[in-house]
Amino acid sequence: MSSYSLVQMVILCPAAIAAAVFDWRSRRIPNALVVAIALGGFAAVALTLGSSRLPLALGTGVAAGAACTPLYVLRGLGAGDVKLIAATSVWWSLSQLLVALVAIALCGALLAIGYLSFSRDTSHVPYGMAIAASTVGTVFLS
Repeated sequence: MSSYSLVQMVILCPAAIAAAVFDWRSRRIPNALVVAIALGGFAAVALTLGSSRLPLALGTGVAAGAACTPLYVLRGLGAGDVKLIAATSVWWSLSQLLVALVAIALCGALLAIGYLSFSRDTSHVPYGMAIAASTVGTVFLS
C-alpha cells in the first residue's frame, strides 16, 4: 500500500462520509467541508506524489465539476453535490476518476431507486451518500 493510498483512507474517506452525514441530516453539504476536502487533496498530492502532479489534480477536479454541471442545471444534482464531486476528484488519477464517476452514477441510481421507494419526500435525494460510497469504494479498490 502506498503512502498516498493511506492518506486517502485516513483523510478523504472520513471527510466524504462526514459530507454524506451532513447531506442526510440537513440536505446540505457545508462549503467549508468541501473546501477542506479539495485543499487536503492538493496537499496530499503535493506531499506524497510531488508538486508536478498538482496540475493533474486541478484538472481532474475541474473535469469532474464540468461533467456534473449539466446535471445541476437539469436539477438532477444539487450544487453541493457537484462541488463535493469536484473536491473529491482532486484526489484521483485519471483512471481513478473514471472509476469514481461511474461508481457515483451507479451508487446514485441505486440510492435514488431505494430512497424514492421508501420516502414520500422526493424533493431531494441525499446524493452525498452515493458520492461517499463511491469515494470509499474507489479508494479501497484502487
